[in-house]
Amino acid sequence: MSTLQEMDFQGFNDDQRSLIRLPESFFSDVLPFINDLNQLRLLLYMFWHIEQQKTKIRYFRWRDFESDTKLCEMIMGQESLLNALEGLVSKNVVLQVDLPWMDETYYFINGSQGRAAAVALENGEWSESAKDRKPIQLTSQKPNIFLLYEENIGPITPMIADILKDDEKTYPTVWISDAIEIAVTRNIRNWKYIQAILNRWQKEGRGNDQYRRDNSQDPESYRKSWLNNK
Repeated sequence: MSTLQEMDFQGFNDDQRSLIRLPESFFSDVLPFINDLNQLRLLLYMFWHIEQQKTKIRYFRWRDFESDTKLCEMIMGQESLLNALEGLVSKNVVLQVDLPWMDETYYFINGSQGRAAAVALENGEWSESAKDRKPIQLTSQKPNIFLLYEENIGPITPMIADILKDDEKTYPTVWISDAIEIAVTRNIRNWKYIQAILNRWQKEGRGNDQYRRDNSQDPESYRKSWLNNK
């Protein structure tokens, strides 16, 4: 079994669609000043986590961190995790918003979206919708496309099995899982519909263009735009 001390790396996935984006300023303005390995690990984890979030506003709570056993293992426990988080806050890389009346603390990466969201939260212009929040955790196990199909669509026929094998080679597993979730939410349990979603993401990108446009706005403009469309 592979552990943190015994690495058995088989190579990166060359699929460009599964890459995680980092801002250029991460390398020029942040990386040179991070000497703590746990802070670096946590920050990279947060960039990965943000890419997986599906809500309009992207944020973190302490429970998002502490509930991820693989993250806690990687950073050597919750105390080290908390120290790393506080270190990133002190460097102003991560923004912290305390809401004593809710007994809750929110964290945002210090970008245009994060700054806008922090202001909106402090001003009472936004509150979390629990139904939109689903756990996102690191795992080395990928969901099986056949299991996903059986659990959400129906029995697998030989013809469907061949189609699923082809689609599994064509699209990232996380895309397939998310497309199935969208179809189920809309009560359209049809693989052709799921394929249409996957094909659109492949051709047009999976929301990245809008994300980049939002990032180009100043925080106040983004905050107003987001509040009007949340």
